[in-house]
Amino acid sequence: MPSKNESHVIASADLERFASALFAAAGVAPAMADEWAKSLVWANLRGVDSHGVLRIPGYIERLKTGAINPTPQMRVEKRAGAVAVLEADRAPGAVAMATAMAEAIARAREAHVGWCAARNITHAGAVGYFALQAASAGMIGMVMSASGPMMAYHGAKVAGVSSNPLAIAFPASNRPPLLLDMSTSTVAMGKVMSARDAGQDIPLGWGLDAEGRDTTDPKKLATLLPLGGPKGSGLSFMIECLCSLMVGNPIIAPALAAGGKLDLPFLNGVAIAVDLTAFGDRQAAAR
Repeated sequence: MPSKNESHVIASADLERFASALFAAAGVAPAMADEWAKSLVWANLRGVDSHGVLRIPGYIERLKTGAINPTPQMRVEKRAGAVAVLEADRAPGAVAMATAMAEAIARAREAHVGWCAARNITHAGAVGYFALQAASAGMIGMVMSASGPMMAYHGAKVAGVSSNPLAIAFPASNRPPLLLDMSTSTVAMGKVMSARDAGQDIPLGWGLDAEGRDTTDPKKLATLLPLGGPKGSGLSFMIECLCSLMVGNPIIAPALAAGGKLDLPFLNGVAIAVDLTAFGDRQAAAR
């Protein structure tokens, strides 16, 4: 019998196929299942296991309960110059944000800048994956997403904002694109989940327990802490404005009005693409 600590190497292509098959078995169309699986394995390959296949059991559970729609009717509801609005119909978040970035790139090819607001998405995973879509097209990519309260505003002891992530990708002609992919909390909740599953403690400063006290026990963590104090919490709040208020689909306000316990089945996101050719010699800018 293999040792409990024995490691097993699985080829990324095999892992993608397995992940896709799990989603397909839960009712997700094959093309969507493939895209979803690809985004998760990409995170694993970057060493960000907190946003990789570890998430699949939770996603499958949400598919079963209907929180994630396996057969969404996604549609672009509006195009106005550089701006588009995508109704995602609670699609798998990775599929919705890949669609949103494709639309933003299309807008940027016409107007040099593309902004696609994606309404009613679900958890998108590692948002750097979508920013790199734009970089692969020779454009700057920026992605944000907004979710419910899980992070304390600076100075508070309970959740008042989310750990809303931000990613920026910049293409380079002779080397891989530059990529920033970060949450607005000191650490993403997925890393807490990873530590919990591994039976490991977490560092002080990651979050608070239900009584608002610092904790090193991932099982007791109830609220994340903001990155850089007021900077992280302020940035998170503005991402909620950019992702949610702009499309009339607020998340934080209804959740706080319900005592912070409203488990909304939707998130919102923004995908932005900027055409570097509008600024001059793209090759010079990307060197």
